[in-house]
Amino acid sequence: MIKGNFLNLCASGLLFGPLLLLGTSCSSAGGGSRSTSSSPSQAAAANAFLNNSIVVEKQCTTCHSVAERGGTVGPKLDQVGNRRTEPWLREWLKDPNAVKDGTKMPNFQFSPAELDEVVSVIKEMKRDTETESILANSSLSQVQKGEEIFKTKDCLACHRIGSEGRFVGPNLTWLGKRKTEEWEQEWLTDPAAYKPNTFMPNFHLSGPETGALVSYLHSLQGEKNEEAKRWEGNVIFILDSRPREIGEMIYRRFGCDGCHGQNGEGGHKNINTANEMIPPLTKTARNMTKEEIVDVILSGKQPAKLDPSGPNPLASPSWRGAMTEQEASYVYEYLESIAPKKRKFRFGVNQ
Repeated sequence: MIKGNFLNLCASGLLFGPLLLLGTSCSSAGGGSRSTSSSPSQAAAANAFLNNSIVVEKQCTTCHSVAERGGTVGPKLDQVGNRRTEPWLREWLKDPNAVKDGTKMPNFQFSPAELDEVVSVIKEMKRDTETESILANSSLSQVQKGEEIFKTKDCLACHRIGSEGRFVGPNLTWLGKRKTEEWEQEWLTDPAAYKPNTFMPNFHLSGPETGALVSYLHSLQGEKNEEAKRWEGNVIFILDSRPREIGEMIYRRFGCDGCHGQNGEGGHKNINTANEMIPPLTKTARNMTKEEIVDVILSGKQPAKLDPSGPNPLASPSWRGAMTEQEASYVYEYLESIAPKKRKFRFGVNQ
C-alpha cells in the first residue's frame, strides 16, 4: 500500500504514471482535453516560459504545465496572465505562503532580478477569450454559452468536472446541486467579497458573462459522476487505497470542501445563520456516531434561519440516490481521520 494523503499523491504526480497503464490519460487529469488551439503569440509565450533559464533551473514544470507539458500539482499556466495581475504575481512569487497559507508552492527566494524576469515571462501567457462573440452567437443556448466561456477562461486549470481538471479548487461535478444560482452569481461577481483571502481570482466578468456562467454551472448536477467514479476506481486499484483515502476522494468529488474546507477546517460564510459561518467538520466524528453522520450525509440538513423572514442559508443537500450508503460510510472514515485523536490515560481509558 502506498501511504499518504491521496490528494498529495495525486498532486505529486506519483499515481499518473501507473494510471497510464490502465488507459487513464495524464492530459485528462490535467484538463488537457478541454484546451483550445493556441495562437502564434500564445505559442511564443509558452516557449519563452519553457525555455527560460530560471524556469528550467527551478524546475517549474515539475508541478505546473504549459502547452500540455509539465506536472499536475499546481494550476495550468497557459492563461495565467488572464487571471492574475502583475502585482499579484510578484506577491505570490516572493512569498507564496503569505498569499495562501499552507500552499505546496515553495518559496524560491528569487533575487529582485530573477523575480522581474520570471514575472515578465509569466504575465505574457494569456489569450483573447472572445466572450463577446460567444455571447452574440444566437445558435447557442444560455447554458452552452456559459460552457464555452468556462472553457475559454480555462477554469479547469484549477477546478475539476468528472475526470477532467485539477484539484486546486473545489470539484464542480455536483455544483448545481449544492449551491443556489443566487450564490453562484454573488461568488462570480466578487469572490473576495464573499470569502476574503480566497485563492479564486476576480475575472471582472460582465453581467452577461456572469449570467451565462451561472446557467452552465447550475446545470452541473452530477452528469459526470460515473466518469469520476471510474477514474477513482483506477486510483483505488493502483494505490490499494484505504477507506479514509477513498472517503477523501468522495468528499472532494461531491464538493464538500467547497463549503466545509479542503481539510474540513470550515471558514466559509453562510448567510442568515447564528454565526454566519458553515461549520467545520474536524470534530464531527468525535461528536456524532457513524450512523448519525451517514444519515446526515444522505438525508441532508437545513440550518436554522436566524431571521425567519430572511433569505435561506446554504444547506447540506440530501445526497441519497447520488451517493451510496457505502460511499457515505467512506466519507465518515475520512472525517474520523481528520478528527482530534483520543487521549489515552495510563489505565487505558480513552477520552
